[in-house]
Amino acid sequence: MRNLIYGVFLGVTLLSSCGGGSEVGASSGGMTSNSGDTASGWPNETNTGVRAGSSLARSNSITVTTDGAVIENLDITGSITVLADNVTIRNVRITSNDYYPIRYFDNDNVGLLVEDSEIIGLSGNVTSAIAFQHYTARRLNVHGMADGFKADADVLIEDCWIHDLSNGVDEHNDGVQSTGGKGVTIRHSNISGASNAAVQTGDLGGATEDLSIEDSLLSGGGYTLNIRGTGVTRPKNTRVINNRFRRDAVYGPWAIDDPTPTVTGNTYDDGSPIPYQ
Repeated sequence: MRNLIYGVFLGVTLLSSCGGGSEVGASSGGMTSNSGDTASGWPNETNTGVRAGSSLARSNSITVTTDGAVIENLDITGSITVLADNVTIRNVRITSNDYYPIRYFDNDNVGLLVEDSEIIGLSGNVTSAIAFQHYTARRLNVHGMADGFKADADVLIEDCWIHDLSNGVDEHNDGVQSTGGKGVTIRHSNISGASNAAVQTGDLGGATEDLSIEDSLLSGGGYTLNIRGTGVTRPKNTRVINNRFRRDAVYGPWAIDDPTPTVTGNTYDDGSPIPYQ
């Protein structure tokens, strides 16, 4: 239990006891999907999620209240509530039916880093793995919830595997969803298994500005990228660069309302170029 004792000194509150101190072995990634692309080098079950060979201490939900806290090597049933700045969460598995397995919006905190972890939503009641702004997600294996991430502003999603979302009746699931904001980058990620779109933006919170989607493998949906907005909330400075798309969208690879986006270097999975018209 050394990791949990260390966490308490860093301002971590355990909301219930930690399963008697037992530990569970961890293999990288957890769930296996046909969209993993193990041979291709895309994010998949072999290079995202909990590090292979790790031992994780069992825990229930925790709350983090100290700036700079490091939470690591835990197998959590429930959620992590972050009420501090510059918190790092690494090498954890979170299995959750809470709305947000990582709840990070109550105090307008900044600087959250989540890396090398698996976040498992048990149903569509789980809204998204993380929301809404000021975070970096790196090498995460995210699956089972309604949306993979909610990302409105100041977000970097990098080397992540988002797949096999809940896709229940009347759900409109997105790998990454934004309701408007500035400065979201999705880089070298593998996003599939969403009924609505791999990336969906809207304008409830204002225009989507400075959205970059680059060097990623993107799949599914009505439009795989659905970048929307009208009038004063029309998207601005959208960049869709060097991505690979599967040919499995209902309508096509993208619908982009930005009048002057940068769209270049994109191909289908067989290497055929996709012109922007």
